[in-house]
Amino acid sequence: MSKNKHIDSNIIQEICEKIHSDSPLNYELPNNGILHIDKFLPFICVYRFKEPDVYFSRLLKTQASYLIVDESIDITKLLEAIRLIVSEKFETFLALEVWPDSENTSTKFHINCPVKIASETAKALEEGFNKLNLTYPNVSAYVSDHNPKHPKHLEPLVDLDTSKKTGMLIIGIQVPVLYKNTLTNELYSLFFRVFYGVFSETIKRAVYEFIRVQTTDSFENYLMLGKTHIDRVTRESDTQLAAISERMSFLLRTTPVNSNEEWKKFKENKFKKLPSFKYRLISIDPELEKRKLYNIPIDEIEDPTIAFILRGKRLEIEKQLTMLEERGTDNFRFVGESLYGVINKNVLKEAKKILKAFPKRETRKSESRFNCTEFAEHAQKEIDYYNSKFPNLDLTVEIRNDVAGIMVSKTKLLINDEISLDANRCDALIQHEVATHILTYCNGKRQPLKQMYEGFEGYDQLQEGLAVIAEYLVGGLTVNRLRLLAGRVIGVQSMVNGLTFIETFKKLCKKYAFSERIAYYITMRVYRGGGLTKDAVYLAGLIDLLKYLKEGGSLENLYTGKFNITHTALIEELLYRNVLVKPELPRFLERKNVQKRLKKLYKGLDIIELAD
Repeated sequence: MSKNKHIDSNIIQEICEKIHSDSPLNYELPNNGILHIDKFLPFICVYRFKEPDVYFSRLLKTQASYLIVDESIDITKLLEAIRLIVSEKFETFLALEVWPDSENTSTKFHINCPVKIASETAKALEEGFNKLNLTYPNVSAYVSDHNPKHPKHLEPLVDLDTSKKTGMLIIGIQVPVLYKNTLTNELYSLFFRVFYGVFSETIKRAVYEFIRVQTTDSFENYLMLGKTHIDRVTRESDTQLAAISERMSFLLRTTPVNSNEEWKKFKENKFKKLPSFKYRLISIDPELEKRKLYNIPIDEIEDPTIAFILRGKRLEIEKQLTMLEERGTDNFRFVGESLYGVINKNVLKEAKKILKAFPKRETRKSESRFNCTEFAEHAQKEIDYYNSKFPNLDLTVEIRNDVAGIMVSKTKLLINDEISLDANRCDALIQHEVATHILTYCNGKRQPLKQMYEGFEGYDQLQEGLAVIAEYLVGGLTVNRLRLLAGRVIGVQSMVNGLTFIETFKKLCKKYAFSERIAYYITMRVYRGGGLTKDAVYLAGLIDLLKYLKEGGSLENLYTGKFNITHTALIEELLYRNVLVKPELPRFLERKNVQKRLKKLYKGLDIIELAD
């Protein structure tokens, strides 16, 4: 088939100049074609279409370098120009031509690749695509050295002799269109998410093997071949999600504003009359916010990793909005259980182990205490340090009468005006609140994704685990603190098992020897809003983090923003891809005694060994 349309030489020249500048390129070609090159890379994915398939195009758009073009256009000169520029840095160039299989019943990936030249690349493609049979039985991938490396009705991208002389490798991949009904064009949306995720990773792994074997340029990890720049749709979706989450202020609106007053009444009534908690008014319309939530075009996001993150966050926000609607009812608790989960057996086991090892509150002689003003003075010193690291953010300390204990709201440390705490716990609490919660918020603010400071789905669990580990590292994780975390788990389990507020309060006092005031605050937090299982995540997060560190996980990466332990691989990917910037670390990590304790964590510690 002879080509009758050429890309104008001026266009090619313009494209070459853009590539030379190593700036992201997104160039519209004739007949709805597009050339995208995110950064300097020795490969490109090509899809030549007769009629553009929007879903198949999305597969290629998961890559950092792709060319989607009308098959009537001759792209030979364009590809050669790209190859010449890339060869200035890399010794070779890989073009993967990808096209949909026209057979409606096909379940096979046909990989047409010169195995002797690129055996590791072929192996990566075959193994990667075969992973789909875990989701879709009968899917298979086959490698052939003899089949054409292009659609049968088209000419090769480059003839064989030219590719040999120029050091350019061509691989053809015929892809089964399993993700939609080819007769009706109906998309199987859930499977398509899996499909394009596998496709994205498989191509990157294959290209990585090609570069590793064929060139002297070393990429530390295949993830570095992914996109670095975030497109408009992704930024807008992220911004809209963050705005809804911020307006919602979920924790503030599910925390009683009169917990201190109700404690006094509860004590006066000899713990026989239920407290009556009051909450902040809800100044948003949850139904309207949900409508906005599902108008966000997350399905149009090309990056599978970021789409996964935003989709998970959207689901969390939807549930939290429903909980605000149901605040004060049993439904609040039931929706919360689907969001925060019920207690894992291992978490309950560890909680009981802590309370068995430490059956009573630890008392210390000559124990000095700080009031709210004294604690605020110490906290301000740490706040001042991080203000110097984040001069564009306003970090502050506020003493208020409408918060329970100590809590963080974005860059604000909020302290209850009636608080009294052990002076020996001062440093640990500051590192918990300021050097963990506020610091990760500030680090998140430096990132291009707003979810990095608003928090990924389920981010509380790791945040609290990380904050408690900070207490251990500075030598301030006391027996009483561990008992408190365990007591919260017991409180949540009691509520889930159907005990009343008063029954749970008495259980904590009599069976587990908590003081009446501490037992009240544990119970208040658990039963607030109608029942909130969130408080069990503190201990669960600590258990997860101990396991993560023992297995060699990076503590430093955990300060990049607010996310869950289940997202650590995604964070590492985005760091490798330079989508995210490395975080500012807490200054307490510079202390020698902290470094010694950190080594112990990496070796592995039992949870009761954390107590000081």
